[in-house]
Formats: sequence, C-alpha cells, structure tokens
Amino acid sequence: MVRYCVPVGIRKEGERCVEISDTQEGACGPGLHCSSAGNFCGRPCSLDDANTCPPHFFCVDDYPEPLCLPTCEKSGCPEGQHCIRHEEGASACARVFGPQCQQTPCPTGQTCEFMHASHLPDRIWSECELRCGKDFPPCPDGRVCDGWACEQPCDPKGPNTCDDGYRCFQRRPSSPWVCHPDW
Repeated sequence: MVRYCVPVGIRKEGERCVEISDTQEGACGPGLHCSSAGNFCGRPCSLDDANTCPPHFFCVDDYPEPLCLPTCEKSGCPEGQHCIRHEEGASACARVFGPQCQQTPCPTGQTCEFMHASHLPDRIWSECELRCGKDFPPCPDGRVCDGWACEQPCDPKGPNTCDDGYRCFQRRPSSPWVCHPDW
C-alpha cells in the first residue's frame, strides 16, 4: 500500500472531491476522507452499526476503510435539483446541466455520462455520449468528433449556441470548437 500526503481541504461531508487532491479546493475537510466509490467526502463508519453515519448517509465498504456516503433517494432534493445516482449506491442532489438521462434513457447506442467539478459540488453535467474515432462510426450530422465522443460544435466568434451551463471550448489548437461544461 502506498500512502500519499494530501492537504486538509474545504469540501464538506457528502460533497464531491478529488481522491488524491493536491489542492485544498478538491480535498475533504478535517476528519473526512475522499471515497474511492464516487469521490464523495465521508467520515469513517462501522459496517455493523448504521448509527455511525448521520441522517441521509449510509456506510459502504470503501478502501482502505468504510466511509459514510450520501443518499437522497428517500429524502428528495430542493427545488431545481435532482437526485443523481452514483457508484456504490451513493446519490446526491445537484443542479443538472444537459439531459436528465437517468430519468429519460439515452437513445440506443449512447451512454449516460456525468461530469463534475469538485469546486462546484452542487452542479453536475450530463450527456448522452456517442463514441467516435477509430473503430467507431462517424458522428451524425450536426456533431463533431472530439476526444472520442461526438460533441455539439460551436463558433467562438459567433452567437452562443451552447446549452445553459456550457460554453464554447477548444481542448487543443488542433481540436474543434465544441460545447463543454462551463466550469
């Protein structure tokens, strides 16, 4: 087992984190650890005692020790947010940008993917991803291949054609301009 030193961060219990963060912004606060299951800040817990986790949390066998992960399945979310399911049964409330693909499945051949920014713990970006590139069919009309996924193209000098929560972005000088999460 390898140990890493990470800073004590600002992320609160139940917020998303960076598992091995080099900044305070991505790291969990005092007494909390970043779970390998979904990257949530959680306190250590006992698998044999459900009372070791606060309300709206449950204990999961995480590595290297069990941690409390959030759940909003029964409690629901505030107005404008949705309960998003993550790995190991964790779920958290967030404002969703993009399609609600957990509630309305993606078209055949596409997968529901989520992206988050640890510094914006109450937001999540979703997309129905269609793979492209070597060994995949070309993107449909109106989409361009960028980073192995068919993306919505945009023009940084033209009117904003990106959906709410997205901006026109270019990964590299040789990449196309596409709509990307605005974080």
